[in-house]
Amino acid sequence: MPLSDDELHAFLRDTSKHPPCARHLGFELLDYSIDAGWAEVAFSPRPEFANPAGAVQGGFVCAMLDDTMSFAASLSRRFEVIVPTLQTSVSYLRPTPIARVIARGEVLRFGSSSVVMQGALRDGTGSLLAVATATAVPRLFPA
Repeated sequence: MPLSDDELHAFLRDTSKHPPCARHLGFELLDYSIDAGWAEVAFSPRPEFANPAGAVQGGFVCAMLDDTMSFAASLSRRFEVIVPTLQTSVSYLRPTPIARVIARGEVLRFGSSSVVMQGALRDGTGSLLAVATATAVPRLFPA
């Protein structure tokens, strides 16, 4: 049974419910729309995420975008499902600083056998750092 609005809001406020990977990335939910299928999330990259040039290593950037897109998709179904990623494509447009960044994930299509999502990562000034698309498969949320 889907979570009611009150249950959903309580679930979202309880950061102990966030998966360890999201906590490691510094996941902070900013805004969302269940009906429109999008979420905005802030991340606070740690110094140890830095590559030799001092920017966030690309794998962490991909993880932030993946977390945001998958979160938006599961949220759009009130966490009745999780959406394990089958394929992701990331375009790195600018170096991601070791500073708070904002990601937006959106569901483009949510079908019975696949989910198509897109994401964007921006710095504090709004400059676009990276964009991603992903395909996932919906699975019942583990009990």
